Amino acid sequence: MKFYDRINELKRVAEFIDIVGKKGSRALVITGRRRIGKTRLAVEAVKNTDSLYFFTKKKRINEIINEWSDEIKSKFGNVFYGNFGTLEEFLRFLFEFSNKTPLVIIFDEFQNLFFSDSSAFGTFQKIYDLYREKSHALLIFLGSSLSLMNKIFKDSKEPLFGRASDIMTLSYLPLKAQKEILTDAGLFSGENQLHLFSIFDGIPKYIEELADIGKGDFKENFKALLTSRDFVWEEGENVLKEEFGKEYATYYSILSAVSKGRRTLNEIEQFTGTKDAGSYMKNLEEIYKMIARKLPVTSTSSKDRNGRYYLNDNFLDFWFRYIEAKRMLKEINKVEVAFEEIWAQLQEYEGRKLEDMVIRQMIEENPPGIDFTRAGKYWDRKGTIEIDAVFMDDRGKKVYLLEVKKNRRKITEKHLAGLRIKASSAPEFSGYEIIPGMAYIDESGLKIELT
Repeated sequence: MKFYDRINELKRVAEFIDIVGKKGSRALVITGRRRIGKTRLAVEAVKNTDSLYFFTKKKRINEIINEWSDEIKSKFGNVFYGNFGTLEEFLRFLFEFSNKTPLVIIFDEFQNLFFSDSSAFGTFQKIYDLYREKSHALLIFLGSSLSLMNKIFKDSKEPLFGRASDIMTLSYLPLKAQKEILTDAGLFSGENQLHLFSIFDGIPKYIEELADIGKGDFKENFKALLTSRDFVWEEGENVLKEEFGKEYATYYSILSAVSKGRRTLNEIEQFTGTKDAGSYMKNLEEIYKMIARKLPVTSTSSKDRNGRYYLNDNFLDFWFRYIEAKRMLKEINKVEVAFEEIWAQLQEYEGRKLEDMVIRQMIEENPPGIDFTRAGKYWDRKGTIEIDAVFMDDRGKKVYLLEVKKNRRKITEKHLAGLRIKASSAPEFSGYEIIPGMAYIDESGLKIELT
């Protein structure tokens, strides 16, 4: 699959390459969840620059050094003789070599050094500090484990704390790029864009796996992915095992609870039987970025008790709701039955995801071109008033309320009038001009209209 988007990220890497050539070595960290495209971004960013790519395996440090040494010879020939006895010798060579040839050095899955030699980070710090001003190397550290990468570069007790000039966290590809990928694969329609967003969102590897099936229909591609490969069935569990290790089971239960509609801490603790779920929830929200405690768009305090927990990751949300629930069918070779059941249930799930897609579209592209300072959903404490998508202009004292449905024909004047009634019942909208509108899907994509 060709490289899509990441324009700002490419620009930031290019800026560091320029700085290194003029002012000396720098360190750049790129993190993000598994399959988000960190390696592809780094390789794309340095394709016209002298560079080295080192993958960090979970093996003995001397084996890693030998493999990295082979990579140097493969790229630059016999620029050194013999073997490096220690990591310090290896790093000294790299920095000294970069003084003659400005160099970008990519260390992929850098956090794996924890399993090889935890003292390696101190060695990196020592040599980096020693050579930083008299060499020209851009060190790019990639890592999928957010907890370990945070520990390495953000924990003040760790050797590499403060050494990174920038820490970039990759997120999903924007909707515009998702549309472009579907179009290039001959799969685009408004409905298919919603399918893609709801199931895989903008995670490049997942989209690539889907597009590579090569059929001319989204449903058939997805069916083939589920019925002929294990990729989707195993991916959710693999993501969690890689990140959580021995605490995998507890986090698994909590994420499963949230995906199944448990929105408060009390509900989650009851569902999982975990009495101290609060600390795990905090980690999931602040470190792993897998959940978010969302508040009504009108809320002015993070301590508002009216918050609800949701999964941030559409794929994990989909996986826990549908793939996990159908794994028994797969075990008895009923994968086609599993697919048909999942596909039949998809419409209800996508109805909720369409609301999120509308909010995302407004933040990324803002098709109506309105001014707004807040975006989200609205619900009152009793749960009697809910509005699909709300955009507030606090300066202009306007609030835009959207009725969201897949089918335009199902949005009536009665629905739009109902938005005004709901808004008038919500004291938070008092003093704002109420402007209703609608959002729906047609063949050309997502449509957002104000009335």
